[in-house]
Amino acid sequence: MKSHPSGGNRTPVQVVAISIGASGIRARADGRTGREAWRIIRQRHPRAVWAVAAYAAVLVIVAFLGVTSLF
Repeated sequence: MKSHPSGGNRTPVQVVAISIGASGIRARADGRTGREAWRIIRQRHPRAVWAVAAYAAVLVIVAFLGVTSLF
């Protein structure tokens, strides 16, 4: 008979969330927010941090070019 995963060897739930909006970039990891969350995310998912940084840089460049084209 197969053992059920609800046995004694459970792994803890890990929650990682990155939100990008007009107000900025917010991170949440394992109930922590701010710098502690970014540290956790950087350790577990380094490619995701690079992707968020690249996305934010592109948004800043597009906004800058949009503003400078008005003048």
